Amino acid sequence: MKSLLPLWGFLGAFCVVATIFILLRLATRRANARKLKPVGQFIDSLSHPKPMQRIRAAEALGDRTGVDAKTAVEALLARLEDPEAEVRAVIVSSLGKLQDTRATEPLRPHLQDPSTEVRGMTVTALVDLKDFAALPEITVLLDDDDWTIRAWTMAEMIRLGKESALEQILTAREKEIWRAHLRLCDSGVRVVDERAVSPLLVEMRNTKDAGIRVESMLTLSSFGRVAEEEDRTVECLLATAEEENPALRFHAVCCLGEIELTSAENFESAKRGLEQVSRTDENQLIRAAAKNALKSFTIERERIARTNQRGLPAPDKSGRSPVRVDMLDFKTLADGLNDPNLSLPWRYAHILGSMMNPKGVEPLSTAAKTGKDWRLRAASVRALGKIGHVDARPTLERIAHDDPHVSVREAAVKALELVNQTARS
Repeated sequence: MKSLLPLWGFLGAFCVVATIFILLRLATRRANARKLKPVGQFIDSLSHPKPMQRIRAAEALGDRTGVDAKTAVEALLARLEDPEAEVRAVIVSSLGKLQDTRATEPLRPHLQDPSTEVRGMTVTALVDLKDFAALPEITVLLDDDDWTIRAWTMAEMIRLGKESALEQILTAREKEIWRAHLRLCDSGVRVVDERAVSPLLVEMRNTKDAGIRVESMLTLSSFGRVAEEEDRTVECLLATAEEENPALRFHAVCCLGEIELTSAENFESAKRGLEQVSRTDENQLIRAAAKNALKSFTIERERIARTNQRGLPAPDKSGRSPVRVDMLDFKTLADGLNDPNLSLPWRYAHILGSMMNPKGVEPLSTAAKTGKDWRLRAASVRALGKIGHVDARPTLERIAHDDPHVSVREAAVKALELVNQTARS
């Protein structure tokens, strides 16, 4: 037995050395992966005989910045006529990401590309480049034979703020186009148009496709408030919360907790429904979701609902389009936070946060402290966390303790963590 001890010691030492060696190799690989390869290597790979190599090179070039980005644009433009459709699609996408206006005119002919994917990616790239001169050519695709291109084009034209495309989506009864609209509504920067509420409610209750029903509820949640359809919305959601499908019940509960209610009757109905679900639903996850949704039914929120004489929010008197706002300039977005005529000002806070501009700290801090609507305060707090500037810390610390709405306080705590992480790094 004693003779085996040296052998066990040797094996133990070997295992330790092997483990250290493997960890060092992994660390070296990760460090090398973080290093950007010279842009010239990727440009050379654009001419590689294998399409997959060309695709990888085009994707990598789309992430370059500074002087390398200009070189990448020139190389990608030279390969726009690649014989493989998949390669052309990635090249077009990368040109949109690089945000170089030199790409606008060379891209336009690809709106008529035989490949569906290339046509769609070209529309997206031109919208990313804010090429309004290409609108007449983009509009032609609203009548494309392929439904995916029609839906794709409608969605991107909405992003440019074109009411005509929104009208077409709201009246479209093709399931695929409607689903594309719902997915766009539930994206990071959302379409918010109250004209869509009524058809959304119809889809939520009447369609047989559970996926579309769920997406309809997600979209209603993203609207924040539902104005004239508030009574019917609460009624539909409460009915959905009692259905057999657990996914539908779960999303109905979440939506009831997120939409803003302006009448005391709807507030009480939603609260009673959530309390019942939190006690009786057979699914533990749904019971937990109902309990979490009830956290937003604060005394302050109830007081606002009970003192609301009109029961409905004021109409938008600004005359601005109710569609996506990510094309607006910084000053318009900052001013919109304090515009009393805007019915959904938190959209502006979302966009300011995504800009990551430190100049947004001051207007967002003001909105977070003085905004009358808790959704505006919550959105402003989240935007401050995303920007991550240390100047926002005093405001966030105060709101985390003093704001009357639990959702705003929770958002402030998370935003503080993000600010502190940024400060440490």
